[in-house]
Amino acid sequence: MVSIIIFSIIALSIFIFTVVNLIKKNNSNYFFALIPEFIGIIINFICIFFSAEPNIVLLLIMYFLNVIIPIIILILEKNEINLSELFGIAKANYYEKKNQYDLVKKQLLKNINQFPNHYLSHKKLAEWYEKNGELEKAETEYLKIIELKPKKYENYYSLAVIYNKDKKQEQAIEILKEVLKQKSDYLDASLCLGNILYETEMYKEAINVFQDALKYNPGEYKLYYYMGMTYTRLNDFQNAKEYYKRAATINSTLNAAKLNLGQISLIFRDYEEAEKYFMECIENDDEEIQAEAYYYLSKIKLINNESNLAIQYANIALEIEPSLIEKMEKDIYFAQILGKLKTRENKPIKTKLKLEEKELINYLDNTYGVVQTLTSNNETKDRRSQEKERDY
Repeated sequence: MVSIIIFSIIALSIFIFTVVNLIKKNNSNYFFALIPEFIGIIINFICIFFSAEPNIVLLLIMYFLNVIIPIIILILEKNEINLSELFGIAKANYYEKKNQYDLVKKQLLKNINQFPNHYLSHKKLAEWYEKNGELEKAETEYLKIIELKPKKYENYYSLAVIYNKDKKQEQAIEILKEVLKQKSDYLDASLCLGNILYETEMYKEAINVFQDALKYNPGEYKLYYYMGMTYTRLNDFQNAKEYYKRAATINSTLNAAKLNLGQISLIFRDYEEAEKYFMECIENDDEEIQAEAYYYLSKIKLINNESNLAIQYANIALEIEPSLIEKMEKDIYFAQILGKLKTRENKPIKTKLKLEEKELINYLDNTYGVVQTLTSNNETKDRRSQEKERDY
C-alpha cells in the first residue's frame, strides 16, 4: 500500500496545482490536464477502497495520467503552445487537404483572435498567405512572428524570400546580411542572398557571399555551381570552368553544369573536351538539356566536316525540342544542312531548369557566337595581311 499512499499524495498535489492554475491563468491546457488526472485519481481510490496493490502496468498508467501529462502541459505552456490552438491548426490542415481554403483562413484567423500573441498560429497563417500569393499579408505575419521570437533566424530568411518575390530586393538583401552577421554558417541565407545579388547583376558581391559560405559548407555543390554561373556572367570563363567542375564532381547528376562546361570548352575551341561533356548530358532525363547537348554535338560535327553525323544529331535535337530550328536557322554553321533537317510542330518539353539557368545557356551561346565572329575576323585580317606581305 506504500506505493498507493505515495501516489495519492503526488496525484492530489498536482490536481490542486492544476485547478489553481486553471482559475488563475484561464489557460485551457489545464482543463485538458484535469480530465486524465481525475481518471487517475479515481483508479487510485478504487485501489484504496478494495485494499488492492496495483500491478506495475496499472501503476504506470496512473503515473502517466497524473504526472506525465501535467508535465507535458507545463512544457507546452512554457513554449506558449495551447492545445486548443493545436486543435485549431489541425482543423486548418484538414480543411487545406480538402481544398476548403476559405475555411483554412477562417480557422487560422479565429486562432489568432483567441491567441493573439501565440507563435504557431501566426506562423501557419504567414505560410498560408505566402503559398496563396498574398505577399503583403505574409510579410505582416512574418514581421509579427519575428517580433514574438527574434532568435528564430529561419523566419528572417522566409521574410527575405517574400521580399524578393515582391520585387523588394533591397529589403531582402538588407535582412539577409543582418542574418549572416548573427549566423554566418546559415547556408540557405547565403544561397538566397547570393542569388538575389546575381539576379540584380551585382556579380562581384555575389562572389563574395558564395566564397564566405564555402568556408562553412565546403561540400555544398550548389555554392560551386552558383560561383560558376556568376563567374560566367563576369566573362571569367577559366574560373567558371573550375567551379562547374567542382560542382559536377560533388554531384555527378548536375548536368546543367556539364552543359555549361561544354559551352565554355567550345568558347576555348576545345572541341574534344566539349564533345565529352555534351555526350554525358544526353544521358540526362531533362529534355531541354538533352536537346541542347544534341544541338552542340551537331555543331561540333559541322566544324569537323562530319555532315552525316551533324544531320543525325540535329534531327534528334529537333525531335526533342522543335523550337531549336530557329536557333539553327540563325547559325551560319547549319546553313549547309538546313534542307536535310526534319522540322516538327512545337511541343512542351520536360525540364527542371530554372529561368536563370536557361538565360545562362543562351548567354554562353551568344558569347560563343561573338567569339567565333571575332576569331573569324581576326583570321581574315591575318590572312589578308599575309597575302599583302607575299605580294609585296
